[in-house]
Amino acid sequence: MRIAVIIAEYNPFHNGHAYHIAQTRKNGATHIAAVMSGNFVQRGEPAFLEKHVRARAALSGGADLVLELPLAFACAPAQRFGLGAVYVAEKMGCVDMLSFGSESGDTARLEQAAAVLDTPQFRETLARELESGAPYPQAVSRAMERCGNSFARLTASPNDTLALEYLRALRQLGSKIRPMAVRRAFVEHDAEEAADGFSSASRLRTLAQPEEIAAYVPEKAAQLYRAELEDGHTPDLQRLDAAVLGVLRRQQREGFSRLRMLTPEDAARLPDLSEGIENRFWNAMRSGSSMEEILTLAKTKRYPHARLRRMMMHAFLGVTQEMAEELPAYLRVLGANERGREILSVTAGTAGLPVSASLAELERSGPTAAKQARMEALSTDLYQGILGCPGPCATDYTAPAIWNA
Repeated sequence: MRIAVIIAEYNPFHNGHAYHIAQTRKNGATHIAAVMSGNFVQRGEPAFLEKHVRARAALSGGADLVLELPLAFACAPAQRFGLGAVYVAEKMGCVDMLSFGSESGDTARLEQAAAVLDTPQFRETLARELESGAPYPQAVSRAMERCGNSFARLTASPNDTLALEYLRALRQLGSKIRPMAVRRAFVEHDAEEAADGFSSASRLRTLAQPEEIAAYVPEKAAQLYRAELEDGHTPDLQRLDAAVLGVLRRQQREGFSRLRMLTPEDAARLPDLSEGIENRFWNAMRSGSSMEEILTLAKTKRYPHARLRRMMMHAFLGVTQEMAEELPAYLRVLGANERGREILSVTAGTAGLPVSASLAELERSGPTAAKQARMEALSTDLYQGILGCPGPCATDYTAPAIWNA
């Protein structure tokens, strides 16, 4: 048995993801586990489809086991996203390789670049670039160039950027998991055009029509997506806007005035806030009449929309800096096939964290696990409320795991 882990959002699962899984098997993996984001994803948005639907699509498309990446890491910058997901893989205690998509496909070169990111010279250079007001991704590329190496181009590619964070996390954790880059084929990340049956996930989310999506996803996934989309089980942007503003505008009356109860101190407790941006963000939330307007008011050269969207989603979901500084406290199973159950049989003797398909059971496993599980359940309740056809509360406790998909 050779177990590989793939870190993914599968938002939604498509032919490119199936290709990645097939290439991972071709390179020696007999069993493949996916560590997948839940109902909110890295760019600070609700997932296109509910996590159990996406897990079922992944299992039908070649994955053997799907574990959930806890919310505070799923809706997070690349560094924390990567650390949380790699930590989950490491704590399985039985993983042989970490397979990831890459524009370059050059594992050795990516490892060399990841090593540079943790050198004193690079950190000092990066700090100076950030002080100049450069956004973080641009600051990293500039710092690479100023350090006199040829790795800057890697930091400008979305998949390679994530790959570098996975490799940094492996180093940080002292992991023996072997990294394996699979070169991204056919279409670029976030590409607006499709090619030969392959499309970016962002393009599929924009299409959002079953008949248009079907050509770019495996057949079983297409059937799943059709049923979900026809039933209104995808986020409604107007409902999302109203829900987010409703939470951010927790108002109280003082005479004729209506004040928002999220204080600058509350804002300062949100992850990724620094350099006084909490005051600008808070003022934007006090003034803006829509999510887009708040983002426009708060945006600076240093803080692009993607980072601000995450801040807004953290405020909506109640994710704090304290939560973001903790590591995942459990391994939650969303689904597995027969090979996936074989992985779980191994983890029963190797895992360094509690393993279960029951969120209620995981909630009882310790104080940090309880905090993370309750946050996951709350985020799912909020997600259910913003669907085109809203769902009930407590589904994170009642929805069964997927077996034999």
